[in-house]
Amino acid sequence: MVDKRIAVCKRMTLSMPLRPLLLDLQQYPHSERPMQTLLSLEGMAPGDTLLVVSDRDPETLLQELKAVLEKDFTYWIPEAGPEIWRIIISRGELS
Repeated sequence: MVDKRIAVCKRMTLSMPLRPLLLDLQQYPHSERPMQTLLSLEGMAPGDTLLVVSDRDPETLLQELKAVLEKDFTYWIPEAGPEIWRIIISRGELS
């Protein structure tokens, strides 16, 4: 299992642009966060990357994205709270 995670991380690192788009959700009310994330992802091409910063566990946000986007994105959580969460979201599936 660990080897598979390392392989996914390596693929994501290799496919990430040098400067991912940054979205700091801390400035938005909780009710607006899913829509702000969707709006940011909407203009992205497959393979583009969004770095989301939040002060809450992103599980609810990710569930909402899964419901809307289905398999059109992948994510990785390099920093998992408790005060700050960083989520890297890539548009399109990893190849």
